[in-house]
Amino acid sequence: MSLFNYNTLSVSLNKNTRSILIELNRPELKNALNTEMIFELETLFTWLSTHIEIKSVYLTGKGDYFCKGLDSEELATWSDEKRQKNFDKVQKIIYSMFYLPQTIIADLKGGCSGLGVELSMGADIRIASKETQVHFDHLLNGIVPSCGGVGFTTALFGNAIARQWLLSSKKVNSSELLATQTIVEAYSEQSTYENYLQNISNQSDIARIQTKRSLLESIMPELDRTIKWEKRFSIAGMCTGDWRNIAKNSEGAKLTNVKEFATRLKREKAEQLSN
Repeated sequence: MSLFNYNTLSVSLNKNTRSILIELNRPELKNALNTEMIFELETLFTWLSTHIEIKSVYLTGKGDYFCKGLDSEELATWSDEKRQKNFDKVQKIIYSMFYLPQTIIADLKGGCSGLGVELSMGADIRIASKETQVHFDHLLNGIVPSCGGVGFTTALFGNAIARQWLLSSKKVNSSELLATQTIVEAYSEQSTYENYLQNISNQSDIARIQTKRSLLESIMPELDRTIKWEKRFSIAGMCTGDWRNIAKNSEGAKLTNVKEFATRLKREKAEQLSN
């Protein structure tokens, strides 16, 4: 049963398991996030927060890939203000997934990268194909993780894992994801998500919701602090414009010289003080 008339999302209801199935629906661009998709996810999750009769959410991408992250072509057209506004929205979307009364299953299928990885961190359960590759490619694109890539990854899997994956820009395979408990299962051919939806549908609603809420208590104080600082560092990192140069010319992009950048900051600070 189809629900809503979205342009970038395909949403349907499974009455048997009282679950919502959400597909990011831009397969020609590996389901890249754009302004419209961010808005539609925002409105959909707001709706879910008031419909506790829905027991679970299955979140995936149309086709064989979950999400490649931001739509790089649209990102290049955003003003600084619009970019930060959209980053704030995505961060809130992921954060809200922790508090939704439904149990959220993210199926990474063949993989995800960048902001798509961050989006998957909002799920309670993650599964993926055995062929999946998860790529923390933020730094290769000149972007400081801004929507929980540091905070959520650290809170869920520890600082050591977050540090290795983010700073190496490594493509992580299903074996490594299983070993770190990033995913609970790597399936061979067809997704096994229906088994999870069925199990959840048989659970006590009150016990399920209260358990999900209680699991937040051990991670939220530190997560709130980390996300606050992550946002500040992201704003500082993006002001170099390296991300824009890489988007235009990924092979020969001219990147900011650290010493020159430090000198410029000192000069600007001195000018502010003199005024």
